[in-house]
Amino acid sequence: MPEQLFRTLEVSTWEVDSEEASGLGEKIWLLEPGTNPKQTWLFKPAPVVNGHVLGEDWAEKAVAHLGELIAVPCARVELAEYQGRRGTISANLRPETHDLHHGQEFMQARKVPGFVPGYEVGRPGHSVENIRDVLDGGLPPPDCKLPFEATAFDVFAGYLVLDAWVANRDRHDENWAVLLSRTGEKPLQLCGAYDQANSLGYNVPDDKCRRLLAEDRVPAWCEKGTAHRFEHVPGEPVPTLVDTAAKALRLASQDAREYWPQQLSEFQAKHWERVVNCIPEMSDPSRRFALRVLEVNRRRVLDACS
Repeated sequence: MPEQLFRTLEVSTWEVDSEEASGLGEKIWLLEPGTNPKQTWLFKPAPVVNGHVLGEDWAEKAVAHLGELIAVPCARVELAEYQGRRGTISANLRPETHDLHHGQEFMQARKVPGFVPGYEVGRPGHSVENIRDVLDGGLPPPDCKLPFEATAFDVFAGYLVLDAWVANRDRHDENWAVLLSRTGEKPLQLCGAYDQANSLGYNVPDDKCRRLLAEDRVPAWCEKGTAHRFEHVPGEPVPTLVDTAAKALRLASQDAREYWPQQLSEFQAKHWERVVNCIPEMSDPSRRFALRVLEVNRRRVLDACS
């Protein structure tokens, strides 16, 4: 990765293809000029709360590159500005020959036991075990190259390791997907990882970042990172992101159990510092906070998987 700031693309003149119906917030699909066939990108503006722009754009950009560092297949993400609003564009992950089905739609179609689509309290049925079962026989995402014969769930377990590392609590049933061949002749494929903006303390104000860093309370903040988007018992402690990643690895193949922790363990701080230091929109407190989160969570994940 070059020692320079990531560029921000001006996409105001790109043609609008359609609006994105799934998920929350305004999102539009844009057509990249000069591409044939047309490359489509999803523009997501960084949300503004009480006049403060949240860091979903820099978090999504950072996580896409951090995922690449540990071989997790992620959507290509670029920082972008559209009609005066900053945000990101994410490359379309659906091949022309396939249909994309979000996890919610797919699990409902497969009649997963106990699954209740869109139900917030306890997320019934959206469990690691059920996801493993519904992905049974599936293949990794297109162009995913791993040094072993990975299954779709082996790669999904990698997504959860990445989530635990970057403190992404938003892997709900519409934030992962499968790809189905339109001919019906091929097994399902897991879609690459996407929509990972709720990471790295994207919404922690600068003054709180400074305070948590000064008081060495970032480890305690990380411990609060729960996998609340997965099935849990209301009223009881929600499993952490780290616990959920470790569970997924236990359910994955032996190769995956060894591979993902090894990928994380082989990277030194200088590798992820290079990514975070290239993000122009981050304030200094946010940057230092994110780096500390990555340091703390890396150790927590490796300890849980040892």
